[in-house]
Formats: sequence, C-alpha cells, structure tokens
Amino acid sequence: MDRPQGRIIELIPDAGAPRALVEMLTAVRCPRCADGKGCGSGLVGGDERPRQVEALVPGHLELRKGDQVWLDLASRDLLHAALVAYGAPLAGMLVAAAVVYLAAVSDLQAILATLLGGFLGAVSGRMYLHRRGCLRSMTPRVTGHCQGGKG
Repeated sequence: MDRPQGRIIELIPDAGAPRALVEMLTAVRCPRCADGKGCGSGLVGGDERPRQVEALVPGHLELRKGDQVWLDLASRDLLHAALVAYGAPLAGMLVAAAVVYLAAVSDLQAILATLLGGFLGAVSGRMYLHRRGCLRSMTPRVTGHCQGGKG
C-alpha cells in the first residue's frame, strides 16, 4: 500500500493527543489495487475526490495549516481494523452455523440463523469500535512533511 499524502486544513489541539484535519485525494495509488489484485479499497472509494481525515500528530513535528504531510497507518492497526470489520461478522456466522448444525434444523432455518449470526457479529464489532479510545488506536498518523515541506 502506498503512503498517502495530504494537506493540513486545521490543527486540533487536544489534551490527550493533538490531531490534524488533513485533506487528501482518495485515488487508488497502490498498483496492485489499481489492477484489481489488492485489498479492494478501490472498489468503494475509487473516485478522485478530496476526503478529510483526522490524523494524530506526534509531538516532535511542527505543523501549520497548509503543510503537505505524509500519513501512515501501522500494519497492526490495519489488521486490527480488518479483524473487527470482517472477523466479527464471520465469527458470528460460523458460531450460528455450528449451533444450527448441532440442532439439526431445516435448511431455511439454518440460512436465517447464519445470517442472523453475521448480523449480530457486525453489531458486536460496531459496539466494540464505539468503546472509548478504540478508534483512536486505528487512526492514521502524520509521519512527516512531504518534499517541499512547509508552507
């Protein structure tokens, strides 16, 4: 995955962790994703329109409004987000399928129960994401100024 860059629109001081509102293009820049062989991020947001994201700012960087910056999301954070988004519904479906298999119900009941399990897994994943501070661990970080730096 390519490191995205953006322009700082606003700096948000916060007692916990300072953040910046960064405007970036959503164009797919990863060659594998552009060829349709990657993670599929281009399927949802493939149009080239500006998007604003909130990014954490490390204390050692001096940033101003209008600066061009690099953004990064740690691999472990991306994996964690994928596990919550896809793993929770899948786990719900697998558990429901196992239960209905043991209960020996009709095919229609098994299908409905498995879909319900997926729905409940998605709801539980969403509830997990709304826990205090959970999304902050999956927030992109400003890693530095782009070439041409400040101003």
